[in-house]
Amino acid sequence: MTHYALTQSVAIATDLEAKGFLGTVGKIAAATIIFFIAIGLIVGLILGYFIGRSVGRRQGSGADRVNPPA
Repeated sequence: MTHYALTQSVAIATDLEAKGFLGTVGKIAAATIIFFIAIGLIVGLILGYFIGRSVGRRQGSGADRVNPPA
């Protein structure tokens, strides 16, 4: 979903630039928005990776709960 939003943002900015609607401030604003979307995607992937590892490690295989060690 975020990749789609990034692609759409780039497409809209390119389209507006081709039509001459974006001035210098508009170009800076568009670049800033695209930058933050890209950073959000990267941070989200990194957080998801580490949270997934943490949750997976905490749950374990479940075998020790069914057959507790003697």
